[in-house]
Amino acid sequence: MTTALRTIATQATKHKRMNLFTAINSALDVALATDDSTIVFGEDVAFGGVFRCTNGLNERYGDERVFSSPLTEQGIAGFAIGYAAMG
Repeated sequence: MTTALRTIATQATKHKRMNLFTAINSALDVALATDDSTIVFGEDVAFGGVFRCTNGLNERYGDERVFSSPLTEQGIAGFAIGYAAMG
């Protein structure tokens, strides 16, 4: 078990109250920490997004894995399909 996964597993056993946005941020953090192929992208996510659900993820995982996309739904969908097709 990697150090990051061990830390996440230890934290998961502790009960912690959090709101919906904090829970989403925590889930994204776990996904990014445990799978190097995971990326997060969308409108304004690099600086935390409108609801701040991605706060701190860009600083922790870098611009290659957490980044903002253009403000176009077709572009976001196209990028997601292309990335998924790559495996």
